[in-house]
Amino acid sequence: MKIRSPLNILGRITLGIIKSVIPVIEFIGECITNLLSAFNYLLKGKVNFKHTLQQAALIGYDSVGISLVIIFITGAVISLQVARYFYMSGGEAYVGGLVSLTILKELAPVFTAMVISARAGTAMASELGNMKITQQVDAMKTLNVDPVKYLVLPRVLASSIVVPMVTVLAIVVGLLGGMYIAKLSIGLHQARFMNSVWLYTHAKDIYECLLKSVIFGIALSTVCATRGLKTTGGAREVGVAVTKAAIWTTVVILILDYLITWLLK
Repeated sequence: MKIRSPLNILGRITLGIIKSVIPVIEFIGECITNLLSAFNYLLKGKVNFKHTLQQAALIGYDSVGISLVIIFITGAVISLQVARYFYMSGGEAYVGGLVSLTILKELAPVFTAMVISARAGTAMASELGNMKITQQVDAMKTLNVDPVKYLVLPRVLASSIVVPMVTVLAIVVGLLGGMYIAKLSIGLHQARFMNSVWLYTHAKDIYECLLKSVIFGIALSTVCATRGLKTTGGAREVGVAVTKAAIWTTVVILILDYLITWLLK
């Protein structure tokens, strides 16, 4: 049995890390390139508004129901967890403010973006992946049609509009869930709950929430569309692309959430 030296083992480990990191860097570069190209077409006014509206309708229709259900349950769970303890310490007047800030700052933008990426984002990756393996994308290039302009830009623009809209609805529904459970668990009147919401929620919190949702919408559509356009092979590779799109968007959303929170603190 051949015994390898520590230097040999270290070299193999380093080479393995480099080989695994290079595809990640390449994909990030492709996402940035597609996003900059899409913004360039947007600034030039080369937008297919009909296609954009169709994508916005698909994204919203596919995602709004499950997003609102999840945020309603989330608001109810937060209220259920804190309301009784606040009531025991005489701080029930703070329940609405806590639920509001938690939903506004983190849960509504993050959960909504994740749900949309899992529902509509993976559909984007699947659709574009099928177009790629059936050579429809190559045919567009042959006809001198840029796939970024025709396929990526409408999806990015639609997501940047729809995600904030769904997030606003999610905020309202999440507050209703928290208010309902606070009423059931400790008998907190709706007026006291909403008064706490207005007292502890500021305009900066709303702006931060909307900024996050816009950035998340742009990021998830860019990642999913790019992953779909990178698909090669057959039907099996489309499934792999969809799985990778779901994983990538989750990681990207969480990283962006941390960075935005850190920059705006």
